[in-house]
Amino acid sequence: MTATPAPIDRPDLPLAEPPVGARPGDPIAPAARLLRVLNRYLMVPTTRAGLGAWLSTPLGGAMVLLRIRGRKSGLVRETPLNYVVAEGAVWVLAGFGPRTEWYRNLLADPRVEAILPGRTVTGTVTDVRAPAVRRRIMPAILRSTAGPSLAAGINPWRLTPDELCADMAWVPLLRIDPDNGPIDPGPDDPGGTGWVWRQALVLGLSVAVLVGIWRGMRRLLG
Repeated sequence: MTATPAPIDRPDLPLAEPPVGARPGDPIAPAARLLRVLNRYLMVPTTRAGLGAWLSTPLGGAMVLLRIRGRKSGLVRETPLNYVVAEGAVWVLAGFGPRTEWYRNLLADPRVEAILPGRTVTGTVTDVRAPAVRRRIMPAILRSTAGPSLAAGINPWRLTPDELCADMAWVPLLRIDPDNGPIDPGPDDPGGTGWVWRQALVLGLSVAVLVGIWRGMRRLLG
């Protein structure tokens, strides 16, 4: 059975040309290679194990694990991404532009499984080009991922929505509509407060371990 191509809400509005360094054939920056390593060995196994909420902070954002079928292999691939839940849907950015492999896979097969903190949804992806929607959603995603946004040279608090969208005009914005209908953001999604007690617990345990090590070293050294 042939998959239905991912719908584009405004096919008459193409994406802007990618900047130098993001075009097909351009070398991948060291930061991008590091991100791929972190995704493979930290983000994917942690999120797959249902522990993604423990990685969520306002600085780094929250993670959704997308399960997408490869357009050539037919195998399911897993991709961790920052996201927001808004307007009843899950929203993500293809941060490396149209060359992004998982984005190209979704163009061939728009069906996806999204593992969110505390829940899993299946749905269909739409590539959103409408400027009014991008102005509403893209700033929310960028502001929920403060660290990665600033590392990419974008300050989502100083720029207006129009300026942010202009800077990201080459980046696909994708909406995932759940099969079971619209969803609302939960406490562990961006904007929620679930991260507060988790990070407080992690901090408390870390301090306790360090104090224990310090006391042990003092006893050993007399």
